[in-house]
Amino acid sequence: MQAPAPRASTARRLVRWALRVGAALLGLVALLLVVLLLLEWRPPAEEDTPVRAGTAPQPPPASELTLLTWNLGYAGLDRQADFFFDGGTQSRAASRARVEENLSGLTAFLRGQAVDALLLQEVDSPSSRSFGVDEVGALAAALPGRHLARALNYRAAWVPAPLTRPMGSVESGLVTLTRIRPSLARRLQLPGDFPWPERVFQLKRCVHEVRLPAADGRPWTLLHVHLATFDRGGALRRQQMDFLRALMQRRYAEGQHVIVGGDWNQALPGLSERSFPASDPTPDWFQRVPDGWTPSGWTWAFDAATPSLRAVSASYRPGQTFLTSVDGFLLGPDVVLESVRAHDLGFRHTDHNPVELKVRLAGAR
Repeated sequence: MQAPAPRASTARRLVRWALRVGAALLGLVALLLVVLLLLEWRPPAEEDTPVRAGTAPQPPPASELTLLTWNLGYAGLDRQADFFFDGGTQSRAASRARVEENLSGLTAFLRGQAVDALLLQEVDSPSSRSFGVDEVGALAAALPGRHLARALNYRAAWVPAPLTRPMGSVESGLVTLTRIRPSLARRLQLPGDFPWPERVFQLKRCVHEVRLPAADGRPWTLLHVHLATFDRGGALRRQQMDFLRALMQRRYAEGQHVIVGGDWNQALPGLSERSFPASDPTPDWFQRVPDGWTPSGWTWAFDAATPSLRAVSASYRPGQTFLTSVDGFLLGPDVVLESVRAHDLGFRHTDHNPVELKVRLAGAR
C-alpha cells in the first residue's frame, strides 16, 4: 500500500515554516535587546555641570541666604492633569499650547522672587511629553541675570509606556539658578536602579552640588535633590537617603555650610497620611522620611501648614485630592533657620507648590 506522500510533505513544510518564524522572532528579540543596551543612558558617578553665566552684577559673599525650591512638573502637570504612574491615564501634557501657558505662569512667578538661589526640578529640554518646548532655554531667557547650571536625571530615547500613548523621548533634570556665580557645580550619581530592562526607561537620579561663596570665606554648599518615587517598598529611596546622609555629613565635616533642598518624594518629618484633609485614599507611593535618619544637630525646614504636593491620579479636586508635603530643606548644624513658607498657588501650573527659605550663618546678624 502506497504512503500518503503529499500529506507528509505538507507537514514538513509547516515544520520548516514554524522554524523560520521562530528564528525570525528570536532574531527580533535579540535585536531589541541589543538596541536597549545601546540606548541606555549611563551617566558617570561624578561630572561637572557647565554654568551659563548671568548678566547681573556679582553680589558680595553673604552671611544670609534665601532659596526657593519648586518642582515644575515639566510644565505639563497643571491642575487639570493626571499621570499614568499614579493611577491616571496621561503620559504627556495636554497640548503644546498648555505647556506654553503653564511655562509662562511658572516663569512669571519665578521672575518675582528676589531669592539668592532657585532649585527647580523636572525641567525639560525638548521632549515628547512637553511637545518639544525648550524649558531650560525659557528659564534662561526669563531670568537672564542669574547663573544657570543643569544636572540631567532623565534621558531616554523612547519610553514605550503606556502602550496607547507612550511618553516618547525625554530629556529632563534639575536646574539651579543663582545670583552669586557658583565656585563649583557638579552632578553626583545616586545609587540604586530599577532592574533591566525597565531601568533603560527610568530616571537616573542625582544630587546637584552647587557651592557659593559665603561671608566667612567658607562655602555655602547646596545639595539639590529629587529623590525616587514609584518604587514599591521604597528600596531605592532608602539607598539614596543613605548616600545623601553620608555626603552631607562629609561636606559639613570639611567645613562647608550645608543646605539640602528639593523634592524628597517622602513626607517630611512630623507629617502623617492625613496631615491635610482629603477624601481620596493614601497613594501607594506615600512614604515618610525614616525615623532616626536625621543626624543630630541638623534642622528640617518646611511649611507644615501648607501642602507642597498633590496626588496626580486625577485632576485636582480641592477637599478630595490627596495632599502632602515633600518639598523642603535640611540645614547643617551651623545654618540657622530664619523663616520658611510654601506659596499656596492652588497647583495651577504644576502639581507642586514652591517653598521659600531664609537662613543665616550661626553667629551672623
